[in-house]
Amino acid sequence: MNSITKRWIKGSLLIIIVLLVMASGFLLLTFRNSYYSAAQTALSNRINTINGTLNASGRMSDGEKEELLFRLTSDFAEKDKFELMLLGDNGQVLATSSGFTPESRQNTDDFIDAVSAEEELYINTYKSQMSEKIMSATFIMEDPARDVYAVRITTSLDKIDQEIGVFFAFIVFAAAMIVVFSIMSGTFFIRSIVMPIHSIKDTADKIAQGEFTARIESDSRYDDEIGQLCTSINHMAEELGRNDELKNEFISSVSHELRTPLTAIKGWAETMDGTNDIATMQKGTQVILQETDRLYSMVENLLDFSRLQNSTFSLATEKLDLVAEVYDAVIMYTPQAEKQGIEINFEEPEIFIPVMADKSRIRQVMVNLLDNALKYSENNSVIEVNITQNKDRNTATVEVKDYGKGIHPDDISRVKGKFYKGKGSKRGSGIGLALVSEIVQLHGGRFDIESEYGKFTSMQVTLKTVPAVKGK
Repeated sequence: MNSITKRWIKGSLLIIIVLLVMASGFLLLTFRNSYYSAAQTALSNRINTINGTLNASGRMSDGEKEELLFRLTSDFAEKDKFELMLLGDNGQVLATSSGFTPESRQNTDDFIDAVSAEEELYINTYKSQMSEKIMSATFIMEDPARDVYAVRITTSLDKIDQEIGVFFAFIVFAAAMIVVFSIMSGTFFIRSIVMPIHSIKDTADKIAQGEFTARIESDSRYDDEIGQLCTSINHMAEELGRNDELKNEFISSVSHELRTPLTAIKGWAETMDGTNDIATMQKGTQVILQETDRLYSMVENLLDFSRLQNSTFSLATEKLDLVAEVYDAVIMYTPQAEKQGIEINFEEPEIFIPVMADKSRIRQVMVNLLDNALKYSENNSVIEVNITQNKDRNTATVEVKDYGKGIHPDDISRVKGKFYKGKGSKRGSGIGLALVSEIVQLHGGRFDIESEYGKFTSMQVTLKTVPAVKGK
């Protein structure tokens, strides 16, 4: 498994190390070149000083020039840092500022290169016989001073290399400290992510196995995106647990709702099978038809709900008169309302309100709204059905208002949810209002519920209107 720690090591830490190596190499090279360049400049300046002294001496004979050069060599003031040499035409050492004059040619292999070089001043770096690193500057004189053919000045680079070594050690130490600090901070940062992620994973696995009571323990250290994720997962588990409870309640409720009409149908069928009484058979037939319609309506809602869940719910939209559709639903439910002593007040607008909608689905919405209003209305009460049009917004709103017991404040925000049955709910599967909400949303509309507990409930469906056909 490609863990976060491995990705961090392969990514960030390796990049940091590569950058440190490159930066260290660049700094070391710059430092070395700077020191070597300074040493080269120092040698050049000393040569130029000697050359300038010769040029300033005016007209002197070759012997006098040679004598001046020998005197400058013996009186050379920076013997502790540099060594000045006078060379003959074959590169032999004639005199040195240190007073030591070798009998044979020593460390003058660069003399030939200096003679063949295009520049008057030839700079060279080499190892002495004592393995000492030396930098030399050799100046071939245009006008030799008798036996003196060239001036050569050298300096040791060992001290410079020592300083470069110290600087390199400091760079390595600083780079190592940066790497250590990066590892420590990275480890702390990764642990702050990986540890809670492990906890999140374990809890998520439990939730996936149906343990909806599992929760991620809150930690004040994770007051960030990790904390937000933990809160979201805990909320998800809570909602899944609630939905699981609602599902179980739904199954129980649907089982009860199916059993009731089936029991009535079976009972009346058995009664009708054992009697020849016309009145009993007529009543039994009426009950069976009513309970069959009830079963049919329930099954249709369940099928529609299943289609919504599987995203196979489709609309066959056409231009409809919203007023006519509402009127037909009111007429269909008026007989049932009269049996309960409930009056449905509907003042049919005299205007044509066209909407693009699915005729059967709009009928289903109105049936569910009126059925819900009748279910929770008290006997001898009133249900108000109103249609209002907002021409500025090109919308029309259908309101179904009953004066029953209302919806409890704890349930008002959840009654449109799937499977939900609030406090004091009566018969039904608990998906009627969820279907209404989904159908209205598929039409691009809005479904709102207002209620005052113990007084009334108002359900409002708002749809977009379209231009009316001429003549209507």
